Amino acid sequence: MSKKLQWKVHTVELFKDIAANPECSMHRIPLNILQNLLAQVAQRATELHDPILDRLMIRLTLYSVANPNEADYDAEIVVQILEKAEK
Repeated sequence: MSKKLQWKVHTVELFKDIAANPECSMHRIPLNILQNLLAQVAQRATELHDPILDRLMIRLTLYSVANPNEADYDAEIVVQILEKAEK
């Protein structure tokens, strides 16, 4: 497996940080809507079992197994999914 640097975004935490900023309070509702839509996209992605899509969802931490703040976080599963996407 070739290793290449790829950025990762903790989407949920990003939304929380933006929403917590008093200057961004007007964006709270659109951010909640976007977060809900992304959760639906993540749910659909789990049903499709597409390795490339799975890798993107991991990079956005939209799968709970890829989110260190979730109870079912599992780095080993993340590695397995990423390796599958490389093939």
